[in-house]
Amino acid sequence: MVGSIGSATSLSGRVLVQWVSRTGRELVRNLRQRHEIKALTELDDRMLKDIGLTRGDVQGALSESLLHNPSMVLVRSAERHSRAERAVPPARPVRPVVPLVTRSVRASV
Repeated sequence: MVGSIGSATSLSGRVLVQWVSRTGRELVRNLRQRHEIKALTELDDRMLKDIGLTRGDVQGALSESLLHNPSMVLVRSAERHSRAERAVPPARPVRPVVPLVTRSVRASV
């Protein structure tokens, strides 16, 4: 019975070590990504728009908790902007490049 208590303790100890290790790796990854995202603040608004982001998106990603993946915030923002652009209909009807023929070709021959 003593062996089962010891193995249960070692199992919970391993789970704790795995959790601490995984959380540490995620924290280091998030800090690296945060550093890379800070480089986006150097871009002007036109360049950010070219990649589907706004300055507010970048600032919002940097304001997230250190435990939260900031690059996922930017991916969701870019997807949201992309969907919004597709949903907006053109301001005026688009004229066709090739003119439409309104009368039959045989009728004019």
